Amino acid sequence: MTKLAEVTLKIDGMRCAACVSSIEKGLSQLGGVAGCSVNLATKSASVSYDGSATSEESVIGRLKQLGYSAVAGQPDILTTNRREVLSARELLRISLALTIPLVALAMWPTWAGQQLLPIPFNGWAQALLAAVVLFYCGRSIIADALRQTRHGRANMNSLISMGSLTAFGWSSYLLVDSYLSSTSQPLYFESVGMIITLILLGRYLEARARGRAGDAIRALVDLRPAKATAIIRSVEIEIDAATVQPGMTLLVKPGERLAADGEIVEGHPVIDESMLTGESMPVEKGPSDQVIGGSVNGNRSFKIKVTAAGEESYLAGMVRLVTQAQSRKAPVQKLADRVAGVFVPVVIGVALLTLAAWYWFAPDSPMLIRSVISVLIIACPCALGLATPTAILAGSGRAAREGIIIRGGDILENISHLNAVIFDKTGTLTHGELEVVEVVAMDNSSSRELIRMAGSAERQTDHPLGKAIVRYMETEQIEAAPVTNVQVRPGFGMQAIYRGGRLLIGNKALLKTERIDISDKTDVAADEMSQGRTVVFVALDGNLIGLISLGDRLRGDAAKVVAELRKSMDRVAMLSGDNYRTVAGVARSIGLEYYEAEVKPDQKQEVIESYQKAGFRLGMVGDGINDAPALAAADVGIAIGGGTDVAIEAADVVMVRSNLGDIIKMFELARQSMRVIKQNLFWAFFYNVLAIPLAAGLFYPLFGWTLSPMVAAAAMAFSSVFVVTNSLRLNRLPLD
Repeated sequence: MTKLAEVTLKIDGMRCAACVSSIEKGLSQLGGVAGCSVNLATKSASVSYDGSATSEESVIGRLKQLGYSAVAGQPDILTTNRREVLSARELLRISLALTIPLVALAMWPTWAGQQLLPIPFNGWAQALLAAVVLFYCGRSIIADALRQTRHGRANMNSLISMGSLTAFGWSSYLLVDSYLSSTSQPLYFESVGMIITLILLGRYLEARARGRAGDAIRALVDLRPAKATAIIRSVEIEIDAATVQPGMTLLVKPGERLAADGEIVEGHPVIDESMLTGESMPVEKGPSDQVIGGSVNGNRSFKIKVTAAGEESYLAGMVRLVTQAQSRKAPVQKLADRVAGVFVPVVIGVALLTLAAWYWFAPDSPMLIRSVISVLIIACPCALGLATPTAILAGSGRAAREGIIIRGGDILENISHLNAVIFDKTGTLTHGELEVVEVVAMDNSSSRELIRMAGSAERQTDHPLGKAIVRYMETEQIEAAPVTNVQVRPGFGMQAIYRGGRLLIGNKALLKTERIDISDKTDVAADEMSQGRTVVFVALDGNLIGLISLGDRLRGDAAKVVAELRKSMDRVAMLSGDNYRTVAGVARSIGLEYYEAEVKPDQKQEVIESYQKAGFRLGMVGDGINDAPALAAADVGIAIGGGTDVAIEAADVVMVRSNLGDIIKMFELARQSMRVIKQNLFWAFFYNVLAIPLAAGLFYPLFGWTLSPMVAAAAMAFSSVFVVTNSLRLNRLPLD
């Protein structure tokens, strides 16, 4: 099977959901294209294709045939949005400056009972002002409509252009006819000015609001410092941060942002990583610890050796992830795209039908032209195209600020549909590191003396259990004692000479081999093991003098997170490669009813698939290292605990910080995001359904209800603003 190539394109010329539908349909008809996803909010398309059948150039060429320009590359949401805001603001200012006197000229007789200008000049002045507004301020709208017409398509700009040109053309005809016949007839030039001005106002407000949805990316980009201090041949030199390369040594001064990722080679700083990881408290670091570019140094200078910089840095990776996430659409958007694909032609048909009906039944009615214009303007499907992508922009951006990287709108929707969660144990529900949790001294020994014996002997080995005991001894500030003749006994433990006596440290099998009676302590050991702990026995000169219980410490919020998930999920479970007794003990301590033990890494995927076959839509939470196959197999793979390269590649969601509580935040954010998307789609659909009959004048003969072109333009423009503003509520969603 041929491997598919993928390309992301930045597209110029997209205006509404109808454009999205046209592009996707047009590209799917190109031979070799396997899939295409177009995003209106980011003005981009992701295309997968068979490289042996077509090429990137052919895809771009096809877009040009469809009337759009495109270049390869990730969408620069910030730059594009800034350009759109500036352009929309300038055109709005000019349009507004011309429309105010235009409306005054048209409305002055109504307000004052007389003409502002003499009759021969009033209409011509209106026509001139309306022409500048329409053909200068609205030139991009008309140009795009003409381009769409040349390619046999129609979009939002087609409807606006048809409505405004109809009003301008009909008014121009009436103006000339009035001049020739010396009569006065109603003109619609002010409607043209108001339509274009309100459309531009809507686009300006929409662009500003959409820019706020990209705040997550902007916040990450702003973390990059402009300068850095490099140490070259023992000399401190200030350099441009963009020139930092791996292998360089940097001096980070108090209060400075780190210019690159690196490893501390000198110093013990306290670093604020909150903007990158969401961790509220500064973190103490020391030599050999890793640091992340963009984080803020506390009050101590330190030196790092750069391990990654520029586009290879952790910060750049997060920016790419968030950008890619905001470019991927949710499946729910497909419905909107399909509707938009046929909506514009249907609206044009309705407008023609409206014209025919009024011409047939009431040719002298002012509704003849006004209703057609109103239908064309009110039905623009802009809100429909923005309903989903703006919510994804805001939702994924909000998640990123919490240190939760959701890799696309489709993932966001999948999360909201999950009904089961399965956790890996080691490194996920636990810290993945053994520690001493209980010391039981016997035979007149003290717990400190017991740790001194065991720790002093274990210092001479590299066994994980021994390291945990040594760490505990150092933490408790217990001085080591002389221990000699240390001998490791594989599978059992070790032996040594302590103060002339024979010291044994190991499992139950070791003591049984040495014929040391532990029958009266079996219950104590069994109780510790039932809690998922490992028990180390310590004997001196043939007598048991104590037990040391070690366990993989549970994360402090594990039980709380499990309890919360059980309220909303049909199944919450755990799987682990540890022995059954240990896993059962952990499950009991955090309130888990379902668990799988002694599962090898290559078997985890099979467990996931068995749950899926049983009808569960499953989220898998793992540490992203040996859980990669299981993360990829789950409906949603969630990597927690550091965001390693493997996690980023295999998981759908990356939890930057090791905080299980972020899983609850993720589910809440996904549910709220889908709720906002549905609200947006409901508004966009039913707004058109209710407004079109009113605009067409269906209720005018009976009740006198109608919709003027100006009101239609305002309603259409602000429907888009409403959708974007509704999406932005996600930025303020409380997740704590």
